[in-house]
Amino acid sequence: MSFYINDDNIGHLDHCVMTSESDSCSSARLSLYQSLVQEIAGLHADKRGVGITDLQQSGKTWVIARSRMEVYHYATWKDEIEVETWPQDPMGLNCPRIVKAKDKNTNKPLFFANTKWAIIDTVKGRPLRPKEVTDILKTPPKELQIDASMPNNLDVIESSKCVLTTYEPVIHYLDTDLNHHVNNLSYINWILDSLPEEFMDSYKPSIIDVRWIRQTYRKDHLVVTVLSKNEDEYSKTSPELYFKIERIKEDGTKEDVFDAVTTWKKREEF
Repeated sequence: MSFYINDDNIGHLDHCVMTSESDSCSSARLSLYQSLVQEIAGLHADKRGVGITDLQQSGKTWVIARSRMEVYHYATWKDEIEVETWPQDPMGLNCPRIVKAKDKNTNKPLFFANTKWAIIDTVKGRPLRPKEVTDILKTPPKELQIDASMPNNLDVIESSKCVLTTYEPVIHYLDTDLNHHVNNLSYINWILDSLPEEFMDSYKPSIIDVRWIRQTYRKDHLVVTVLSKNEDEYSKTSPELYFKIERIKEDGTKEDVFDAVTTWKKREEF
């Protein structure tokens, strides 16, 4: 795995798909694409001296708040992937970051991800104004930046009353990360684990738009709810599935910690 930043402040990362990152059909797992987004963002910030370990020394850290990924093609075992990323000008308390990937040998686009990050005060748990850090990150020239706005998915999720299934994940020791909370990739794995195996054998996500609302920790009791607009959504040509993850507190009440809007395609369409 090699990483460098070019003169326009665009980070480049090369990666070869391993067997452990492929599913039973030799197709790259969604978790690989999501982890590449996390990895190249971390490497870019670290190279500029404002990575997680750098910020932690002054009581701050990075957290991801939102990610919208569109998948065009799933690589297979041994394929070489070239990933690139760049930070954009702050939007309020958010630090937008774009991540793109393609097949290194064919130039076939693999995915496009629009992500929003925040800098958090680790003592107070509150977001901080990011300008000081983004000035160090050095955003690319204006002409290379793109519209980083995202749709509001909350109404779509709240209006979907058909509950397809619920699932209670077990939080393992290795789910935690450098911030000592559950890593964002675990939430993605939980929503995939909540789906029927026969559905996963036939479909893969083409769009996944997620929000990390609150941090979760090892001892938390969580429940995943799979929602849709129709009871027969699992059998449609392009299913749309919505997810909520809630924390069940000691008094039995629930609070939202994560949600997602997803669109799926048949495996052969990729």
